[in-house]
Amino acid sequence: MGLLGDTYTLFLREMLIFKKNITMNIARSLMFPLIFILVLGSFGSSPKNVPIAVVNYDNGLGALRFINLLQSGNNVEVVSATTQQQAMALLSKGTVAAVVVIPNGFTQSSGTEGTIYVYLDNSQPQSTAIASATISAATSQLGARAATSSLGGQSRGLVSVITNYAYGAGSNYISFVVGGLLVMVVSFGAVFTAGFTMLSDRELGNLKAFLTTPINKFAILLSKIFYGTFQSFFSAFVGLIIGLMYGATIAAGVIGFFELIWIIFLVGFGFSAMAIALAARAKQLQTYALVGQTIIMPLSFLGGAFVPTTLLPAFLLPIVEVNPLTYAVNAVRDVMIKGYLPTATLVSVSAILLTFTAIMTALAFILFRNTSNQLA
Repeated sequence: MGLLGDTYTLFLREMLIFKKNITMNIARSLMFPLIFILVLGSFGSSPKNVPIAVVNYDNGLGALRFINLLQSGNNVEVVSATTQQQAMALLSKGTVAAVVVIPNGFTQSSGTEGTIYVYLDNSQPQSTAIASATISAATSQLGARAATSSLGGQSRGLVSVITNYAYGAGSNYISFVVGGLLVMVVSFGAVFTAGFTMLSDRELGNLKAFLTTPINKFAILLSKIFYGTFQSFFSAFVGLIIGLMYGATIAAGVIGFFELIWIIFLVGFGFSAMAIALAARAKQLQTYALVGQTIIMPLSFLGGAFVPTTLLPAFLLPIVEVNPLTYAVNAVRDVMIKGYLPTATLVSVSAILLTFTAIMTALAFILFRNTSNQLA
């Protein structure tokens, strides 16, 4: 029938197996994201010691009193910065949740028209809320009020809060969790679905039987990759629905939804190919499971699925840079939190994931061919 026909026929066989175990497959797809969303989502309910950078150009008694009020509880941790530029660099890296700039002359004008400038990073809304509330409480004790400004202009008041809209002002913490979870679910599901079905067929003798027929060997490999992609994509889609029901949002709207689907598909395909490469070399299911988990869990962690990569130690950053999940997680969060994904970023992320997919597919084909020659 040719490569396409053989691949389609073998993929239908995999889908029939999926349909036969539909209850278990749906339950697995539901439980994994649901547990992680409930557990990780609860972590963001009440953060403590939220880091905020304070630039004190005044150094008067009023400014010092304001800083002491900020540090009076355990809600925020004040990080001193020499210049506003330095503080904003910390904000852009995600090291701090807010920047407070106390201008020169604040003490002399306190209680009249003095101004404290506050820049907020809304990519981590729960931390932002804690920082904003603490700053507002401190200004209130000085007899001031916090006035939030908009992009169009700055509102007047003792304290003007200028939001960093580049991070998405309407986001919430659960969107941060779900964004990383989707990429983790699809990569994790791909590795264990595609690899396990390959090893199961080999243990049952089905793979050897396929190799004795005129079926294209590459079609056997592709059918496994497509099946792993489908099931991992299905699990991620279920996770997305659960996340949206739990309160996550796709700030980029309909276009962002399709961008998100495309990125998830590429991750699923690439890691399904990697799974076949691993399964081609593994002798037992237990060995494959151990190796697969050893690879995928660190990659998910270092890709920012759980915590921002900016918080990782410096010696891990080279791994972060070459990890394809890093770019996938950032792109998904751009869609869900920032509300937009620049075309150039989408193209570059797609190119990275397609390159990873091509390398893994080629590696899988080479290793699978060697294994099939031994079985045939």
